[in-house]
This record gives sequence, C-alpha cells and structure tokens, in this order.
Amino acid sequence: MHLKTPRRLAALLPILAVSAAVAACGGSDDADFVDGYNKAVAPLNTMMSDLGTTSASDPAAASKSLNQVADGLDEVKTKLAALEPPSDAKDEFDKMLGALDKGTDQVRDMAAAAKSGNIDKLTKATADFSATGTDLASLEQQLRQVVEN
Repeated sequence: MHLKTPRRLAALLPILAVSAAVAACGGSDDADFVDGYNKAVAPLNTMMSDLGTTSASDPAAASKSLNQVADGLDEVKTKLAALEPPSDAKDEFDKMLGALDKGTDQVRDMAAAAKSGNIDKLTKATADFSATGTDLASLEQQLRQVVEN
C-alpha cells in the first residue's frame, strides 16, 4: 500500500517552525524568556528535515518518523513549559502550550493511521494537525506582540 498523505505533513511542519522566531525581537526585560524560548524551539527545524526524508510509500517508516516528531514535540513542550513567560504573556503562552499538546496528539494519530494503512484516519488527523498548526501560528503571533510591547 502506498500512502500519499504523509508527504503533506512535511508541508505542514513549517507552521510549527514559525514558532522558532517567536521572541526574536523581545525587549531586554524579557531576554531570559526570549533566549530560553528560542533554544527550546530550535530542534523543530531538524525534525522537519528528518521527516522530509521519510518515504511516504513505506507505512512503517512513515509511522516511525511521525512518532519521532511527536516525541520531539513533547521535548520542545517540556522545555517551553519550564520557562517563565512575562506576566503579561502568560495567557498566550499557556494557550500555545495547549495547542502544542494537541498537535503532538494529532501527530501520534497520524503515526497510528500510517502504520495501519488507514488513509481516511490519516487524512483526518493531517487536516486536524493543519488546523492546529494554523492556531499555533496565530498564538505565536499574539505571544510575539505581547513580548515585544
């Protein structure tokens, strides 16, 4: 069986990578948060590169790669959760962490669907992840605005 949908994931992950630049312009008062944030999200680029080399025609390999991405997202979330955001950015930051959890679960759903060859489930999980990625990008923008001000 050939799975075509996992290739779409490589196009969706840049939505998460946009978070890597979140606090690049933060003020000096928030320098520790900005630095910690940027370090925490730095692995996202590597995860995307690694996923891009996965063969979509091999369900087991696609599933393994997706699970590795989910594990990486868990690590990023753990590092982010250890940060103390500026007090006026706490709500946006907490929403971002929640969306990251949701996206991680969706990637795990994609991995399970890829492994089982369930194209309908894979398509739905991919669409859900795309929507969550859009939410993450919006939340990232909100966080950036609060941190910059």
